[in-house]
Amino acid sequence: MRGSIGITGIDRGEWTRLQTAVGLCVNRMVGLAGSLPTRLRLLTVRSDSCRANTVFATYAISNGCSDTAIRLGSLLLGSCDLAKQVGLKGSEASQMPEERWSAVNNRRLVCLTAALFSVAFLPAAASAQSDSSNRSAPELRKQLDELREQVNKLQARLGELESSKVPEVGTPASAPSAKQEGTIQSTQALPQAPPSRQVGETTATYRQFSEDTVAAARFDNVPLDPKYRGFFHLPGTQTILKIGGYFKTDFIYDLKPAGNTDSFITSSIPIPTVAGVNNATVSVRPTRMNLDFRVPSAKIGDVRFYVEGDLFGTNSTTPRLRHAYAQAKNFLIGQTFSNFMDPDAFPDTLDFQGPNGMVSVRNPQLRYGFALSPSTTFYVSVEKPSSDIAFKTPQFSSQPNAPSPDGAIRLRQEFERGHFQVAGLFRSIAAFLPNGRTDSVFGWGLNAATSVKTFGKDNAIFAVAAGHGISRYLQDTSGLGIDAEPVSGAIPHLQATPAVGVEAAYQHYWLKTLRSSAIYSYAAVNNTNLSAATTYNHGTYTGTNLIWNPYGSLNVGAEFLYGWAMEQNGLKANAPRIQFSAKYSFVKVDADR
Repeated sequence: MRGSIGITGIDRGEWTRLQTAVGLCVNRMVGLAGSLPTRLRLLTVRSDSCRANTVFATYAISNGCSDTAIRLGSLLLGSCDLAKQVGLKGSEASQMPEERWSAVNNRRLVCLTAALFSVAFLPAAASAQSDSSNRSAPELRKQLDELREQVNKLQARLGELESSKVPEVGTPASAPSAKQEGTIQSTQALPQAPPSRQVGETTATYRQFSEDTVAAARFDNVPLDPKYRGFFHLPGTQTILKIGGYFKTDFIYDLKPAGNTDSFITSSIPIPTVAGVNNATVSVRPTRMNLDFRVPSAKIGDVRFYVEGDLFGTNSTTPRLRHAYAQAKNFLIGQTFSNFMDPDAFPDTLDFQGPNGMVSVRNPQLRYGFALSPSTTFYVSVEKPSSDIAFKTPQFSSQPNAPSPDGAIRLRQEFERGHFQVAGLFRSIAAFLPNGRTDSVFGWGLNAATSVKTFGKDNAIFAVAAGHGISRYLQDTSGLGIDAEPVSGAIPHLQATPAVGVEAAYQHYWLKTLRSSAIYSYAAVNNTNLSAATTYNHGTYTGTNLIWNPYGSLNVGAEFLYGWAMEQNGLKANAPRIQFSAKYSFVKVDADR
C-alpha cells in the first residue's frame, strides 16, 4: 500500500490530489462570484461548487474507497444539491429586482459556506487519522454525524430564506414580466379583510337583483367579500380597483295603462283608467356601471372612493349619476343613499323602482359614524335639503325654498342572521305663499327596518316609515310636491303632511340557483282640505317573481306586478304588469357549474 493517511483505500498522494482539486475549484468559485456580472453569479456558484464536490464524491465511490470516504463524498454531493436548490438561470437572475437580490445573496453565502466547510473539514479529518491511526470507526462516524448536522442546519437556514423573502423559482410571482407593465394584471397579493361583526353573514350574502347592497357605505369600509374578489392592483400603486355593474334588459307588457313605462310607480297610474289600451316596451335603462377604489392608509385606515351611474337620465338612455362618494375613518362626503334609509332592506325585485312605501333617496351629504359596541353603530348626517312643495291656486304657484339642510341619525344593530336599524329625520320645509310671505314648517320622520334569515337561505324583510313632511323620502310620493300643503285660505300657512310607508317581502330559495320573492307595500298621505282634488292619497304595490341563475353571472327572471292608486277625491285605478328581465353582471366570481 502506498503512503496511507489512515483511510483505507486512499493513499496520501491520491488524497493530496483530491484536496488540491477541491481547493482550486473553491478558489475559482470565490473568484468568479466576485468578478462575473450579476446575471451569472448564481450560475457560477452552482456549477463550480457542484463540480468540486462531484470530483471527490465520484472518485471515492467509483474507486471502492472506504465507507468513511464514501460518506464524505455523499455529504459533498449534498452541498451540490443545496447549491442546485438556489440556482437560477442567467436570464432569470438578470430580471430579478434589486430588493430580492439581497435575499438571493444570502442563499449563495449559505451554499458557499457549506462548500468551504466541507473542504476545511477534510484536511482536519485526514490529519486526525494520520496522528491517531488507532481511532475506532464509531469515532469517525460521530464526526461524520456532526458534519451532517451542520449541513442540515445550513439547509434549514436556506429554507427560512426561501419562505420569508424569495418566492419559489419558476412561479409566476418570482419575477414579474416586463410584458405586464401598463396592463391591469398584477402579481401583488390582494389584502384580506379582518373579520368584523359590523357586517353579519346574512347581510354579506343577501342577494338582490338590483345589487344595491354593493354601493352602500359600510362601517370602517368593511367589504361584503373579505377576499376582495374582482379587485386588482393598479400598476405601480397600492390602490386596488373593482370595475362592477351589470347589463340589464327589461321586457315589459302592461295589461292596462300603468303610467311610467320603465318603472312600476303606482302614483303614476292614470286615473280614470283608459279602457282597452295595452302597452309594451323594451328598456336597457337599468344598466349600470360602478368603480370601487380602495386605498390603504396606515394612519386613517382604508379609504374608499365609489362612483356609479345608470341610464335613467333626462332622455331615453342618457347617463345619470347615482353614487359619488369618499369615506375615510368613517367620515363620508358625497352623494349616496340617505342616512335615513336602509339599502339592505330592498326586496329582490326585477322592477327597477321597487316597493312604493319604501324609503329610498340618494342625497349629497356629510356623514360620520362611530361604534357603540362591536356590532352596534351610530351615524349622524347633514344632507342636501329639498322642499317638495307644488300646490297651486288660481292666482299663485308655490315657490319652495330650503332654509336649512336635512339632518338624519341612524342606529344599526348587526347580527349573524340579519340586522335591525332605526333612523330619524329632521327637516325644515319652506315655500313662498300667495300673500307674499315665506312660511316654513318643521318636518320629522322615523324609519325602522329589519332583515332576518329564516329557514335555510330564505330571508324576510320588513320596514315601516312614518312622520310629517317625509313624502320626498318615500318611493311613491317623492316628486309629487306634497311634503307640505296650505291649511287656511284666509291666513295661508303651511302644514307638513302626515305620511306613512310600509313594505314586507319574503325571499325563498327553491334551489341553489332558483329563487322567488313575494312583495307587498303601501304608501299614504293625509292631505289637507285645501289640497287639490286630484292629489295623490294612497296606493298599494304587490308582486311576485321567479329568478334563475343558469350559470356564472347571468340571471334571468319573470315577475308579475299589480298596483292601484287613489286620489283625494276618491277616484282610483289599478294596473297589472308582466315583466321579463335578463341581467349579466360584469364581474364573474364563481366558476360555471
